[in-house]
Parts: sequence; structure tokens; C-alpha cells
Amino acid sequence: MLRYAGLHAPLRVGAPDIVRPLLDPVLAAWPVAQEGADVADPAPFATLQPTDGGRWALDAPLAQKPLAQHNPVNAICDLVVEMSWERLRSHPDLLCLHAAALTFGDSLVIFPNARRAGKSLLTATLSQLGHAVFSDDFVPLSVDAQTQVIRGIANGIAPRLRLPLPDNLSESLDHWIAGRIGPRNKQYGYLTGIDLPQSGVTAPVGAIVVLEGDPTLTEPPTLTPMTQEEAMAVLVTQNFGRQVHAGAILRVTEVLTRSVPVLRLRYNAVEEAAALLHNSPALRDLSAARMPKADQPGMLPLAPLDLPAVKCRLPVDLGQTFCKLPDATECETGTSLFLADGSGVAIHRLNPVSAVIWKLLDTPLTGLEMVEVMQELYPDVPRDRLCGDVAGALAFLWQQRLIVPDAAG
Repeated sequence: MLRYAGLHAPLRVGAPDIVRPLLDPVLAAWPVAQEGADVADPAPFATLQPTDGGRWALDAPLAQKPLAQHNPVNAICDLVVEMSWERLRSHPDLLCLHAAALTFGDSLVIFPNARRAGKSLLTATLSQLGHAVFSDDFVPLSVDAQTQVIRGIANGIAPRLRLPLPDNLSESLDHWIAGRIGPRNKQYGYLTGIDLPQSGVTAPVGAIVVLEGDPTLTEPPTLTPMTQEEAMAVLVTQNFGRQVHAGAILRVTEVLTRSVPVLRLRYNAVEEAAALLHNSPALRDLSAARMPKADQPGMLPLAPLDLPAVKCRLPVDLGQTFCKLPDATECETGTSLFLADGSGVAIHRLNPVSAVIWKLLDTPLTGLEMVEVMQELYPDVPRDRLCGDVAGALAFLWQQRLIVPDAAG
């Protein structure tokens, strides 16, 4: 049994003399707090062991996936995912982003996940330039109880690169990466021997950079500001783990996008992009994102994992009176309205009709009264279409536990 620091449940490893030489370099900066079985140990969150024919099997009961046999590196890739979930199970008050995170000075720059944007290769290139890698895939966030500073937590896992490497890398970078690839197969290789802070080390979040890889781009890379509305839309989709109340996620996201630089990096050549980030004045002397003292995520309950289905009667009767459910968390940025329901399960970005109806329901109204208001706002839209739009918006808000028919209406 291996009990990794910060995880409540242990990992069971079969044939450690075979598994550990590949596993340990990947988890190089995640300390093993305890080795060996203990009668007080809870059940392992996963079991990793060799099977026949050079394959490895990962059994992770809580993942609810069938037992599969992989080549060793793919099995380790799956284990890393399960370890991220076990960290959240062990510390349910953590928020977690699908993102990379690297140090710029004393602060962290967060790079939200974007498919095929070259995030891991950019992470490796920035590592060569001296930036410590907190993560290349998932970043736990916490709010310091004393200072209210939003801090990212290092996961201690080596970055994973997709192989083969692109053929447009400079000879020096290609040689630097090739000399540090540890466990590998045809698809992936883990970058070892780099500045990898120990799991659990924290640093304040100082900036967010959204990546837009563009293989057709022939101009130099650009680093430009994003609106808070754009940034909110990106970040709320990168949170994972249902245990944190959605209201807390929305509040932290709003503070992050309002208080630190949020930039868009559009690029093709990874080394040019890394040099632009490394030398950018916008990423120097960064200030920490800080929650208002009266608005900490810890003040909100954890979200329930299971809720009974909402009984929404369809089609919606526009003659009914509707009212808001209490305790929703609201954030308005630009032309977008984001809502987290009071139960804390989900975050929604409302379309224009739903946003108008939500604001109208500061006082209980019937659907027909809402149609009248919408008719004044959109005089050129046929009434039957407005009735359909209002009914659809009411059904959505009702199903998402944001409104209910008013029993007194």
C-alpha cells in the first residue's frame, strides 16, 4: 500500500519492483507519506498491477468504469486521473480547474484547458525558460482562511507530452525535451528532471492566459486582454468535481476574472509563444487574487451529489404565477448573466430571454405578464413566438431549480 500525502485512501500496487520504477518518476514530487499495509487503512481508491503479456491493469472502483488492461504508460495516465479525483474526495472544499499552472515570479499563471491548443508542450517550453510547473492538467484552488488569497496547489506530477514531438521545434528545445522524457510509449512521454514543486505547495493566482493555437497563423503570436464576460465563459466550463457549491465556484470565478489580468494568447510556433509570455510586462509583478472577507467559498455548504428530479409540468401554463427560489448566486458581466442554483449543483449562462425573465421575477409574475413586458421590449416579434420563448425559458429555469410556480399566485 502507498499512502500519498494529502490523499485519505491508499493506492495498492502489485509487483512494486516492476511498477515503482515507472510510477515514481511520474509522481516525483508527490511524497509517499506511508508505505506498507496498516490495519487502519481505508479501502484503496485504486489498484495498479502488472498482468500477462506486459500489460498493466488499473482497478478504480469509484470510477465506475470496467476494468481495463493497458500498456504501462497508459495505465499510469489513467491512475493520474484517479489520483486527481481522490484528492477532491479527500478535500471536498477544494475547487479544481482543468488547466495548467506555472510560476511567473512568486505568482501562478493559469492556462485553462483547450483541446489541441498545445498546452503541455507550451508548459514544457516555459519550464525550459525557468518557470516551475505546478500542473499541466488539473489545478486545485483554495482560499486562504486568513488572507482570502486564492491560491493554486502543486500536484507534484510530471507533465505529460503527446508524442512524437512536432518537427518544427528548434534543435536546442528538441534536445532539451528528449533528454528529459522518462516513462513513455508511442502516444505519450512524461517530462522528468524539471523544476516540479512538491505536491501541496501553494502560490497565489496572479493571471489567466487562454490559449488559442492556430496552425494557419503566419504572424508572430499575440497576447491581448479578454473581457470579463469572455473569461467567465471559459472558466466556468473548466471547473470539475461536483462537491463544491456552484455558488462558491461562481464567486471565485467572478473574483478571478475581475481582479487579475486575463489574456488571450493566439499563436502557432510554441517557442515564440513561450518567449512572448516569458518577457511580457503584463505577467510581471502580479498581484494576488483575493476574495472579499465576507464572501468566502467556505461559507457555502457543499453541493448534494443526488437530488430528486424536478417535476416540471410541460407545456408551461402561462397563466401560472412564478417566483424565484431563494439562495441563487448571480453574476452579471457585460451582456451575460451567470447563475448558480441555490442547491449548488450547477452554473448556467442565461440566454437573453431567460435573463430578462429572471430579472422580471424579482416580484412574482404570471407568464402572460412576462409576455406583455417582452412585447414592449420586442414590438416587432409576433406574440405567439414570444409566448413560446417565455414558456421555454420558464421551463428551463424551473427544471434547473431556479424558479417554481408560486403557490400563493
